[in-house]
Amino acid sequence: MTVNPREYDAAELRKLAGAESVDESAGGPTQQRPKPDESIRDRQFRNLLALQSERQQLEQLQRPFLTDVPASDVGVDVYEEWLDFLVTVGGHDRAERALSYYRGLKWITPAAEAELKGLIEGFPEPAHDRSLAAGDHRLSLLYVATLASLQ
Repeated sequence: MTVNPREYDAAELRKLAGAESVDESAGGPTQQRPKPDESIRDRQFRNLLALQSERQQLEQLQRPFLTDVPASDVGVDVYEEWLDFLVTVGGHDRAERALSYYRGLKWITPAAEAELKGLIEGFPEPAHDRSLAAGDHRLSLLYVATLASLQ
């Protein structure tokens, strides 16, 4: 006996899975699939929230999140990876502007901003750069929170 998935009742499967029913006359879901890099960022952001909720309750979080740059080996690896990401995506100028933006949002202190900006020139300018998008800033928040958890 073989099982043919095409013979399954989709409504019954949705009900068993606890998913919402779909109006099939509307032509199916209208939501676009995320780009691969967006789904990676979303997964990283969910991991960040899980990590932070284990370490602190949300009401205990205070800005600025990153008061200084950790000097531990793990901290150096994390902030070098973050700066490499910012420079690779946006180049030196946009990376510096992003750090100023994060200071304005009170994610980082002016001292942390100055220290990080001093390290940007050590990364090669990318051949192609683009403006930082919302997902890039969310990923930066992941790095900020990771660095803050290492303090």
